Amino acid sequence: MNADSAAPPGEGIAQARNAKLALDQMELALGNIAPNHWIVPIFALIICVMFRQWIDIARLTWWFGIVTASVVPLAIASARFKRRKTMLRDGRTWIITLTASYAVTAASWASLGYFLWSRDNQVDHMVALLLLAISLAGATAMLSASRPLSNVAFVMYGAALVATPLQAHGIVYAGLSVLALLFTAYLAHMSLQMHATARDMLLLRNDKNDLIVALARAKNESDEARARAEAASLAKSQFLANMSHELRTPLNAILGFSEIISSSAQAGDTGKHHEYAELIHRSGRHLLALINDILDLAKIEAGKFILHDTDLDLDHMIDDGHALVAAKAEEGACRLTKDIATGLPNLYADERAVRQILLNLLSNAVKFTPPGGTVTSFARVESDGRIAFGVADTGVGIAEEDQVRVFQKFGQGRHDIVTLDKGTGLGLPIVKGLAEAHGGSVTLDSTVGAGTTVTVRFPANRTRPKKLRAAS
Repeated sequence: MNADSAAPPGEGIAQARNAKLALDQMELALGNIAPNHWIVPIFALIICVMFRQWIDIARLTWWFGIVTASVVPLAIASARFKRRKTMLRDGRTWIITLTASYAVTAASWASLGYFLWSRDNQVDHMVALLLLAISLAGATAMLSASRPLSNVAFVMYGAALVATPLQAHGIVYAGLSVLALLFTAYLAHMSLQMHATARDMLLLRNDKNDLIVALARAKNESDEARARAEAASLAKSQFLANMSHELRTPLNAILGFSEIISSSAQAGDTGKHHEYAELIHRSGRHLLALINDILDLAKIEAGKFILHDTDLDLDHMIDDGHALVAAKAEEGACRLTKDIATGLPNLYADERAVRQILLNLLSNAVKFTPPGGTVTSFARVESDGRIAFGVADTGVGIAEEDQVRVFQKFGQGRHDIVTLDKGTGLGLPIVKGLAEAHGGSVTLDSTVGAGTTVTVRFPANRTRPKKLRAAS
């Protein structure tokens, strides 16, 4: 394991922060010298015109050509660097490339101390030294943000400034060389101070940007939390509104009919007593089913629904489901059919949950299928190995804008408005919750007036081969 992979997370963050800061410093320095790509050749041309009286045209041409060509690599590298995406992993490569490109430009410009030096002309000497000193001072001001670039500037311009006077002899030129060395050291000290200031400025800017991003993220999270809280409050209000009706209706029937039975008004009418007892029993069953649905949904949403998986034969379970809703289907004059794929394997799932899924789907389909319609239970294995089963009906259908709502608690579709037996709207949410508890999913395909198909898909890892019966 190498040192980078063994570095603790905090150190990795610090390294990434320093890498970004180095790129920001490089970008700031390059921005300061961006005009150099076209200004340097112009300056070089003006200098050549000035030195024409002291230097022959051949040497001036050589120097002008070298300087003009030297700005091309830096111009290309700078343009590519500005167009880059955020690539911290390539930061070191960028810094090396840009530093090398600038070193070529600085060395070419600093060569004026050699190319433009006239051996016996003191005015030429003073102008050449002045240009080198100005170049070093300008580089100090513009490049101090980036240590690699400013170091190159001090090496190239400082060395040229110190060495150029030594081409002549005499104590004056030796003194100029010493003064150049002191001047370079002083500018280096200033460069360090300016570098620290630029670094602090960039750190503050990055911290400000990070704070803005963090605040924006916190605001988004706050808005999402508020939206969830408002949705939860609305759901609670809807729950109370629905439950106040759904619970009161069977309770009122139970209390009303039991009060009639207990009163002396119909004490001798045993036939009525039987009828009232049947109504009380029916209301009690409805109330129990409602409470069971609420408790099951609460368990699912709280993640407390415990699965007891076993191999299930969907064909037999669909037959059992048909038997339970047969009376309701006969009452509504709709036909029950099934479409089971040949060789359907077993489903490894919780038996009670799968029974409840089938019963909820069948009950909904029978409830909303008009007389003469058909309710079909189906089961198959899909191409990806998942077992898919569900119920299709030729009922009233669900409008497209209501299809998402029917999977929400008490989210009844518009067909419920025109149906006397509306239900509580908990059937499909429970189906969805039970399917997802198994790692599955539920889809709904419906067209108003043409019927509805609800398909439940269980993961392929819940498919089990059907066990063959041993021969007797």
